[in-house]
Amino acid sequence: MVHTLLGRRQSRRGFTLIELLVVIAIIAILIGLLLPAVQKIREAANRMKCSNQMKQMGLAIHNFHDVNDEFPVPRAICESSGCGGSMGLMGGYTTGWWIVAPANQNTMGSWITRILPFMEQDNVVRPIGSVTTGAQASTVANQLLTTRIPGISCPSDNRVKASAGQVITNYIGVTGNDEREGSDARNGIFAVYTWATAKAQKNRMASVTDGLSNTLMVGERPPSNDAYWGWWMYSDSDNILAYPNKETYTVAGCNGNEFFRPDRVSNPTAACHNWSLHPNGGNWLLGDGSVRFITYSAATTTLVDMSSMNGGEVVR
Repeated sequence: MVHTLLGRRQSRRGFTLIELLVVIAIIAILIGLLLPAVQKIREAANRMKCSNQMKQMGLAIHNFHDVNDEFPVPRAICESSGCGGSMGLMGGYTTGWWIVAPANQNTMGSWITRILPFMEQDNVVRPIGSVTTGAQASTVANQLLTTRIPGISCPSDNRVKASAGQVITNYIGVTGNDEREGSDARNGIFAVYTWATAKAQKNRMASVTDGLSNTLMVGERPPSNDAYWGWWMYSDSDNILAYPNKETYTVAGCNGNEFFRPDRVSNPTAACHNWSLHPNGGNWLLGDGSVRFITYSAATTTLVDMSSMNGGEVVR
């Protein structure tokens, strides 16, 4: 019996080369089938997280409205004498600085700057209150622009910062649908008014006569490939766009009638229009604080109608 068992043990053999190759091939096929499923699960999680982040933004915007009786103004408000229309790093796309009085998140920066205290990020914008000179404003702006802000970048976009260190955002306020080249849209929740009327004009919930649930407030748009567009503390094409976007002055290469459509980060003109890194469409924050995933097929009809707050359009 002992000799028989030993003989059996000695007669056992390992895998042949062909068998090993077959096993490797089967494993490779299984991995190839598994990876797309993993990617889909990861993207589904990113899309859900993106939606939740936009809901938090919506809650912050509504809380801002409760305190200030208006929606956040989309650009910096010049309150001092002799501003001269120079917008600077805190406000838009021209250069120069002014002294604001008083200096706070409601007079300098973008609409994102204004809602940060309602996103438990009031410590980020607190340094603005110490600004009394243009030099101090420049120092504070450069400090804030490199401060990472949770919840303002889509999880599907791994570019949290630009190459120069500026924090970028994927979330773009909707200014309306009545834009003409060389002018800003003024019939959306984040309508852009002239400097003379920006302080006096207040967009309130009562101003949204089309219905809060039928009106767009914030959409997605990944920052440009070089991250030149998409800075959270600037305004204009950085974090506000008309829909459709008819402006061709700020972002080079825009066709003058840009709609929601798929694109790629490497495209130099991708910053001209709303789009997302999610397949088939993107998340949109509505005036009532809800978030809907809307497909690209709604680009030229439904989304146009939903971009104004008081146009009387029938949302299809």
